[in-house]
Amino acid sequence: MHVPEVVKKLWNKYNLPENVRLHSIEVAKLALEIAEKAKANGYDVDLEAVKVGALLHDIGRVKTHGLEHFVVSGEILRNEGIDEKITRIAERHFSCGVTAEEAKTLGLPEKDFMPKTLEEKIVAFADNLIFDRKRVSFDEFFEKLKELKDNVEPEKRWVVENSLKRALKMKEELEKISGMRF
Repeated sequence: MHVPEVVKKLWNKYNLPENVRLHSIEVAKLALEIAEKAKANGYDVDLEAVKVGALLHDIGRVKTHGLEHFVVSGEILRNEGIDEKITRIAERHFSCGVTAEEAKTLGLPEKDFMPKTLEEKIVAFADNLIFDRKRVSFDEFFEKLKELKDNVEPEKRWVVENSLKRALKMKEELEKISGMRF
């Protein structure tokens, strides 16, 4: 996959680890596959935003591999003057989104991190199906999410339950628009 110069510059400036770069490339490949099929089915999708957003979604991992990495990704891209459309893709990619109330429960800024645009949803969903560099089925991702629910602190369990519901809804939506099966 061709990596745009703007992405290479940021990867190098922040010394993004090779494994995160390779993961991001795999996410971009799947996200573009979904986006291209959606576009062929008549949906208005910005393919370049999907590609660049997917390639930059985990740039926050240069500072943390914790839950908050998506918040940091948004901060880095905003500080670099990256287009807000791409910045929001990175900032809203975690799981299938995080509401302001959920963010507060998780100790994150009380802000809505829910993917709203088709581009944001596609990248968030594609990221869920790439474990490291390996594409997995939706069922494998869903099982991991269910395991997380069983192992998380009781006061945070409702957040994962909401994520499970959103994951199913997002899967249905993206299957409908792309014609793909996950």
